[in-house]
Amino acid sequence: EDGEDTASKKEILVGATNRDATASAKAKLDGTNNKAAFIIEVVESKIVILGKSDDVTMRAVKYFATNFVSTSKKEGTLNIDASYSMPHVANMKTTIFPENLVEFSVSEKFSVYNHGEFYQTTTLQYPTAVYLQHQADEKNNGTMLATLNSSETFYRIFRSTDNGESWSAVTRVYETNPENLTGGTLIAGRMPFLYELPADVGEFKKGTIFLAGTSSPFGGTSASYARTAITMYYSTDLGDTWTYLPSVDYAEGRVDGEGVWEPFLIYEEETGRVYCFYSDDSEEKVPGKHDQKLVYKYSTEMKNWTGANGTGADSEPFEAVASETHTHRPGMIAISKMTNGEYILTYEFVGSKKDTTNSTTYYKTTTRLDDWGDPGDMGKIVITEDGETSGSGPWSAYTPVGGDNGVLFVFARFRGGYRSGDKEDLRQPDLFISFDYGRTYTSFDNPFKYNHIGNTDEDRTGYSVMMIPSPDGRTMYYFSNPPYGVTTQEIMMVRIDIIP
Repeated sequence: EDGEDTASKKEILVGATNRDATASAKAKLDGTNNKAAFIIEVVESKIVILGKSDDVTMRAVKYFATNFVSTSKKEGTLNIDASYSMPHVANMKTTIFPENLVEFSVSEKFSVYNHGEFYQTTTLQYPTAVYLQHQADEKNNGTMLATLNSSETFYRIFRSTDNGESWSAVTRVYETNPENLTGGTLIAGRMPFLYELPADVGEFKKGTIFLAGTSSPFGGTSASYARTAITMYYSTDLGDTWTYLPSVDYAEGRVDGEGVWEPFLIYEEETGRVYCFYSDDSEEKVPGKHDQKLVYKYSTEMKNWTGANGTGADSEPFEAVASETHTHRPGMIAISKMTNGEYILTYEFVGSKKDTTNSTTYYKTTTRLDDWGDPGDMGKIVITEDGETSGSGPWSAYTPVGGDNGVLFVFARFRGGYRSGDKEDLRQPDLFISFDYGRTYTSFDNPFKYNHIGNTDEDRTGYSVMMIPSPDGRTMYYFSNPPYGVTTQEIMMVRIDIIP
């Protein structure tokens, strides 16, 4: 306050203040041209924390808290010498968030799979990976497996033993289940999902690896999808060999591609169930029904899946998201369990905007995987304070590391424009970050950007990207692929390290 004697008051002065101690520290800082420089200095009863910019000052505050402040549940202790005065240089290669001073450090890009020049016309999609952490032989924990959708007649399996920096081809998984497809017709390897059991389920031991995907006759036309099935395979030897299981669900006798798609597996510890969530558009041509909906079944032994009216592939699934408006198409589900006990489900809501061909990312939460409330309740939109949204092909993943509430990542193919009702902005969208369990969001520059053919001035993101956390939660493995129309087709990965 004006006229107040502040000279003897104990203060921590952060950034540009009107105190003489700050002016003294600034004079020393002005002696360097390094834009990443900051200074921490004790001047009598004041501690000055000052950087060359606001961003650098934030990093200086984090450095101070990390190196000079020790805390317990009841109190904090400050340990700094009374004559301390030291310039520092911040690491500006990370991204720091003012909400809680959490930092992200992004690695270089690593190639998982490239078709090579001969197959460049084939679009690689739906990358999926699993970080093994429940293997009986502990030396195998840390191995990563990956696969993808390439419209081939099999799934290619890849393996990495060096934290994702290099990948080798392991095997190919062909359709061998006679109940799914007749006449020996091969699988069109579509929309896969890899999962490792975190506990024993039925006869399957903890650490068993599962591959779920959509099976359909291979032909490349809509008629090829007259029968589709959510097919399951399992491996007990790190992905070297795979055995089929009975289907979770199937749709047949339909035209124009209606079916069951995009499976997602998740284990619920409280019930011992494994849930399989997926997109179902088998009612698209049925008046009064749903163009597409998000559904699920569950199993306690991985061989027989329980639906709303019984068990097995013939049973009707439970509904999680099913709009009363027929033209709405929720799809591409992802689910994470957060440290507040909630599961968060994210999806693309096609038809949610004025132009019904567009989509926006929405989410719902629950504390039980078998209770998502009214299926007609479409949940809430993922949107930042300034109105930025994203849509089409979203994914979400959660880590408990990074602030008191952990970090939720949400990302998709396009920018939104939800509030104006405009069509999607086809330029590269940001990753969305939430530090409060998905209630509010901020943005983070997306590590993957592709130039689209004919639009080299517009950066695009990949279609159907994916992210998985490391077991300790300190790293997110982010997999991406170019969108349609990009010459070089390649599945790539970056590591995003979270620095609390």
